[in-house]
Amino acid sequence: MFRTAPRGTHRAPGRAVIDYRGLTAPVGRGVGGAAVIGAVSATAALTGAASATAQAPAASAFGTVHGAAPSAAPATQAQYTATKLRLGARGAAVTHLQQRLNAHGASLAVDGVFGSSTLRAVRAQQSAAGIGVDGVVGPRTWSALTGAASAPAAPSTSTNPKLRRGDRGAAVTTLQKQLNDSGASIAVDGVFGSGTAGAVRALQSAAGIGVDGVVGPKTWRALAGDARIGGSSGSSAPSTSGPSTTALLRQGDRGSAVRSLQSALNDSGASIAVDGVFGRGTASAVRALQSAAGIGVDGVVGSRTWNALNSDVRIGDTGGSRGSTGGSTSSGTSVDGNAIIAAARTQIGARYSWGGESPSTGYDCSGLVHYAYNQSGHSLPRKTAKGYVFGGRIISQSEAKPGDLVAFTGNDYGHMGIYIGNGKIIDASGSRQQVVERSIWNAPHVFVTYR
Repeated sequence: MFRTAPRGTHRAPGRAVIDYRGLTAPVGRGVGGAAVIGAVSATAALTGAASATAQAPAASAFGTVHGAAPSAAPATQAQYTATKLRLGARGAAVTHLQQRLNAHGASLAVDGVFGSSTLRAVRAQQSAAGIGVDGVVGPRTWSALTGAASAPAAPSTSTNPKLRRGDRGAAVTTLQKQLNDSGASIAVDGVFGSGTAGAVRALQSAAGIGVDGVVGPKTWRALAGDARIGGSSGSSAPSTSGPSTTALLRQGDRGSAVRSLQSALNDSGASIAVDGVFGRGTASAVRALQSAAGIGVDGVVGSRTWNALNSDVRIGDTGGSRGSTGGSTSSGTSVDGNAIIAAARTQIGARYSWGGESPSTGYDCSGLVHYAYNQSGHSLPRKTAKGYVFGGRIISQSEAKPGDLVAFTGNDYGHMGIYIGNGKIIDASGSRQQVVERSIWNAPHVFVTYR
């Protein structure tokens, strides 16, 4: 029998038995330095601590070991801000982002994870800085975060996020409380529903800012200021009481506030049914009233429209003055409606051509208006459809006469025709590619006169 060496001992002394040096190269490429150090340590176990100390490289030569931070200088701010970050990102750059957001009024856990809380804080900062609110941290967002100021001048716009219908949470609760403080009467439930959206629009209308139902910096500032729902800025209450002076109304609404509106419109010269339904007839009367008052013609009843209804503005007048008859006009010229219609009818079947205004070129909608009016002896400069709307006078449907214009408000007053009575028009139709005579279809529209 052969005798074996005792367990734990080598059969022969010296390095020739196990040579660890050959393991370092192939393993080291896969594990980034850890195997190198392991191999050196194994050699040290064979040759003694002193030789291991002599052979062991400095930690900096191998970088991070087992996730520990190296002793080298940390990344600079410029290196962080050169990184574009978005939801789901992780790492040191996200940590730096969270620190900067907190310096600007956020209250985030600095964990290096770009989650939903960080996303909301980014959007709030973008909204406050007046840049694109997309939740992606690029050069403009980094610039806003790393500016000289360590905190925003107006916390109300930097700490309050942009809100819109469908949002939920503490920020919506804060919004609802401030809306109620400004004259609304809505449930404070943290849900941005239709009631909250209506109150936001009413506040925006009272403050004279864009009425879009989205709560951004301007709306937050209006809430922090003296704007009140249903009244002008700085007033504690409207001049008269009741729903007719406080409700923001638009087409599709129903109820007692709409009845009050319809009665007031009839008192101002309209002739519509008082049925509590804000339909096309009511919308046309509202636009006619707004045109007569010289305010924005959008068909939405806000504080300025209510004020016009409570004053001496009458539908059919211009500039808010009371006219002696509903047929008075701003131009003082006589328009022969029958002659206009006759000229337009001669072109039925003519081809549609964008920008065209004659039989040889074809017609677009405004080109046909230009041709028919000028052929009938009424000198009218060439304009777009929208130009003709606001160059004339918006009237109610009950006032419209043959030869007046019907302008469709979609696409920024993108189409019009010549009214021939009985709910019909002649127009240059892009869809049919020719001049046609047809009924007015179910789309928002206004009546315009040059009488």
